[in-house]
Amino acid sequence: MSDRTESAGVSGTTAGAGGSTVAPPPQVNTAFWLYIAGAALSLVALIISLATVGSLKSTLMQQQSGLSDSAANAAIGISVTLAVVFGILYIAAYVLFAVFMRRGANWARIVLLIVTVLSLFGVLGGYGVGAARAIVGVIATILIFLKPANEYFRSGRAGRAGRA
Repeated sequence: MSDRTESAGVSGTTAGAGGSTVAPPPQVNTAFWLYIAGAALSLVALIISLATVGSLKSTLMQQQSGLSDSAANAAIGISVTLAVVFGILYIAAYVLFAVFMRRGANWARIVLLIVTVLSLFGVLGGYGVGAARAIVGVIATILIFLKPANEYFRSGRAGRAGRA
C-alpha cells in the first residue's frame, strides 16, 4: 500500500512533495462536511418524493383517462424503483467524491463542481430541499476553490509526481 493511501485514511491528509503529510485546510474540511450535508438533503428529497407517490397516481389517472389501474400501478412501481436505485447510487457516489476530494484528489473536486452546477437545475424540487441542497453545494464548491484549498490540491499532485 502506498504512503498516500495510508495517510489518506480517516484524517483526510495527503502526501506532500517530500512524502510528508499535509492536512487539509479548514476550507476543505468545511466543504467536506457541507457535501455530506448535501448528501443528507438529497436523501431527504428522495424520501419526500417517495412520500408523495399517492398524489402521482391520482395525477396520472387524471391525465391518462384510458389508463387502467393496474397499468398505473405498474408505471408508478417502476418509477419508484428507479428513483430509489438511482437516488441511492447518486448519494453514495456524492459521498465518495467528497471523501476523495478531502484526500486531495483534484479530479474529485472537478466532479463535485460539475455535480453542483447540474444540481442548480433541481433548485425548485423537493419542497425547498432542492434549494437548500444547491445552496450547500455552491458554498462547499466555493470553499474548495479558495487559495488554501488550491494549494492543498497542488501539494497532492506534487506528492504523486514525486513518487511516479
